Amino acid sequence: MNIQEAKTEVIHTVRAYIAKNEDGEYKIPQIRQTAIVEQAAEECAVGLVSYTITHHTRQSAVGLPMVEKKIYDGREVTVTEYTMSEIIASVYECMKNTGCREGILFIDEVNCVSETLAPTMLQFLQGKTFGNHRVPKGWVIVAAGNPSEYNKSVREFDIVTLDRVKKIDVDVDYPAWKTYAAEKEIHGAIRSYLEGKSQNFYRVDQSPEGKEFVTARGWEDLSVIIEQYEEMQVPVSESLIRQYIQCREISEDFASYYQFYQKCREKYRADMENIFTGDAVVYGQEEWPLDEQLTISNLLISQVLNHIAKWNKSAILMQRLEQVGQLLERQIRADEKNVYEALEVFFQKRAYALGIKEQTETIGEEEACLERKVDRELKEILFGARESTGQTWEEVKNRFSERIQEKKAELEREAQLRAKEMNRVLEWISDRFGKGTAFLVAMESFTAHKGCMELIREQGCPVFEENCEMLMTRDREKKLRKEIEKMQGTDIFAP
Repeated sequence: MNIQEAKTEVIHTVRAYIAKNEDGEYKIPQIRQTAIVEQAAEECAVGLVSYTITHHTRQSAVGLPMVEKKIYDGREVTVTEYTMSEIIASVYECMKNTGCREGILFIDEVNCVSETLAPTMLQFLQGKTFGNHRVPKGWVIVAAGNPSEYNKSVREFDIVTLDRVKKIDVDVDYPAWKTYAAEKEIHGAIRSYLEGKSQNFYRVDQSPEGKEFVTARGWEDLSVIIEQYEEMQVPVSESLIRQYIQCREISEDFASYYQFYQKCREKYRADMENIFTGDAVVYGQEEWPLDEQLTISNLLISQVLNHIAKWNKSAILMQRLEQVGQLLERQIRADEKNVYEALEVFFQKRAYALGIKEQTETIGEEEACLERKVDRELKEILFGARESTGQTWEEVKNRFSERIQEKKAELEREAQLRAKEMNRVLEWISDRFGKGTAFLVAMESFTAHKGCMELIREQGCPVFEENCEMLMTRDREKKLRKEIEKMQGTDIFAP
């Protein structure tokens, strides 16, 4: 890449990262916390305080020294105490702002602390204290660190420390990530490519050029940037892919596949539109190369998942609208003299509370975006009724109820349409390619997606329901293969 090409790449990247959606939010999040910790806190309905310990000095972690006077044996002496640690203070701040008395204190890069901070971290892991201050009761410490092949700064903990923690080794698991990829709408080209070449999902090698590696985070970040480049109509080059998939062999291989994926997308664009509308004509099964079967199937699957994701976001928004609406109804009195003034105060309080949560990082970007969207929708409904329904709270409430019912009816129609699309796609893949690998991949993709399964339960999907037994059989086959792999090399296979 020459200097001009490098400049162009920087410009495209900047434009991609500052692009905003229709709600004015950045399309690419600034930073992602460790996903499983954030999900755990959300599912347990507890607070979350997150710190990357490599950014801290001993003073910020332990606190600053200060001189205190104390009486020992009737004699006044001066002793050194410490102010409260910034980290412990953040936990109390989270409790104050959210009302959560219990939570998770997440410390990232715990095995990469500086030399001066290492003894303090050992004390922290062993006794839950920073300096003179303990982590509040009800708060669980979760720490994470990368293995030494990722970071030269990694230090090993001694047995005394390890004996006081619950250690979990996270292994590379493509099947588990595949489920996550379907739920997170990872780009179809990536999911299709890895379905055929799962051995390229993860790699850490030493080459003559230096260390080469491919990780799950790299694939996910690549997915985000590809989506944005496609929206900006900027070509996705091999050099761009190499920035995220830092292994020449795999980046070149995926770049080649991505071009093939794009050609298939253009070639079958009209056919895919007909499949979604129910106007597609199937001429019977043909002999298709497996990579082309998987590519076309994943193009269809991605389109279905995108449509269902939009429906699912609308459903979540609707649920939250009703919750905040109920809260609003409890807080505004029926005899309120100035209804709209009371509404303004309500929204000001919500905006202030949200700002505090964002400042203390006790709310994720997606959740914060949802709350802002809820407020915009509520304001549009409630203040839009000002001229047409008068000033009484009862009239405003009635208008709110009417609009909620209208939105629910729209959601129901959308759900029916998405369920039909899912059924049409499965039917077309089955008729065109048979019930082989491509069909099973489609079934597994829908099974792994919560929104799809929710739609199937609510609206039904005949083709999916008729073929569920295939998935159970495949699961049993996978488990049996794993058991055989474990037994290989033992006496049971000896001659």
